[in-house]
Amino acid sequence: MQEKWGKLNDIGFPRLLHNIFAAKDTAGVLDMEDRKIKKRFFFKTGIPVYGISNVLNEVLGRLMVRKGIIAQEIYEKSLETMLHEKRRQGEVLLSKGHITPHQLNDALNIQARERLFSSFGWVNGTYHYYTIENLPKDLFLYPIHPAYAILHALRNGYYPADKIKTEIEEKREALIAFSTNTIYALEDFQPNAQERRTLTLIDGKNKLGNILGEIETRLGTPKENVYPFIYSLLATDVLALKQEEQEEKKAEEQPAEDKALTEELSGRYLQLKSLNYFNILGIGQDADNSGIKKAYFKLAKEYHPDRYHNNAQEVKTAASDIFTLINTAYTTLSDEKTRKAYEESLKSGPKQDVTQDAANIMNAELQFQKGKVAMSRKDYKSAKEAFEWTIRLSPDEGEYKTYMGWTIFNLSPKDAAEVKKAKELIQDGIASNPKQDRAYYFLGVIHRVEGNLEEAESCFNKAVQKNPNLPEALSELRLIQMRKQKEGKGFFKKIFE
Repeated sequence: MQEKWGKLNDIGFPRLLHNIFAAKDTAGVLDMEDRKIKKRFFFKTGIPVYGISNVLNEVLGRLMVRKGIIAQEIYEKSLETMLHEKRRQGEVLLSKGHITPHQLNDALNIQARERLFSSFGWVNGTYHYYTIENLPKDLFLYPIHPAYAILHALRNGYYPADKIKTEIEEKREALIAFSTNTIYALEDFQPNAQERRTLTLIDGKNKLGNILGEIETRLGTPKENVYPFIYSLLATDVLALKQEEQEEKKAEEQPAEDKALTEELSGRYLQLKSLNYFNILGIGQDADNSGIKKAYFKLAKEYHPDRYHNNAQEVKTAASDIFTLINTAYTTLSDEKTRKAYEESLKSGPKQDVTQDAANIMNAELQFQKGKVAMSRKDYKSAKEAFEWTIRLSPDEGEYKTYMGWTIFNLSPKDAAEVKKAKELIQDGIASNPKQDRAYYFLGVIHRVEGNLEEAESCFNKAVQKNPNLPEALSELRLIQMRKQKEGKGFFKKIFE
């Protein structure tokens, strides 16, 4: 498969996986990006075998806590050991006897599956696929057959169910049949008995809508139950749809050439977008104004939207995106002031990839543990320094913001400006990660200290809703109730005196 850039919304992750599998490249890499979330998957002969991500919840230790393999305290202690001994988390947990080699293997397998399965939910974002000579030697390889991954991810809700339903229902009037040149065996999908029975209804003579009706009447199964299976087989070309004549004519109204051109231009735009302005124009950083202008006019001539005035609107839009990017590069570099400022910004280094992001996340976790240890000793100054590092390394993680805010409050509980800053950080942390029980507890304590008991009680209640066994929040609620009862008795005593 040739190097390819694209938008996930245009192709969908199931189809993208199928295309990579069909290419059967010896070794390939798929980079995906959706805003600040990044993932990288390695492929061997078209099969995903390893994944990296910058998603904190997919870190091995956190995953093992979530799955009940280790306790939170063990996870935190292992981070402290990692910090001092510079070893991987799995190695630390094994050496301390907290897990067995079998448990580590299972956890790594689960991690590989979750990183892949969670990617099916990406309906937005971009991708970049390219081949490499050989896979890196230090990868823990866990092959997951694309057919299995697609069906099980769709069946378990990783891919939007409403998108599956909409696309299936839109094709009810199309004839459905088995493809004559599929690259899969049925067992690759590992279908259940209900899904296998569905296949007996497909004879190439009926419309999809009729088949869905027979699933309910003859097999006694709600049609929605087999939507993921049918969608999987369509996405992988095991099943094929033939539109009615009217639909075929409608499709002919939009030439295949325009569709291919739109795809080509969109891919080119994404490729250029990943480059710096010099590379966009195809010039060196020592280029003078004459060289910049010459490169700009050459590209502008190729990608100006007017060149595609006879094509579909989608083609013109894609060309316009490229032209805007080229124009921005030219405008920036042709002006002495803006060029100098831009060259300074390049000195901070190239845009880091998912591998560096993943390393930053692990380092942030280590600093986070260091900060929590300092907090337990009430060394809030050291805790603040550690949490500042965590936010620097992983600025979008809500839990890090929460603990930073709590530390700032403990350092200056009587400084109104600092208390305000602390509350804002904790609220930002909650906005990023609403599942935090301690964030609500910390915020409740701050409100209580300020004398806002109603707000404090509300926060403590939310903390308990997130974690019914959070002792500090339960204790605070009991104290508030006791205070209310005491104030109530005093009020009624005054009335009857």
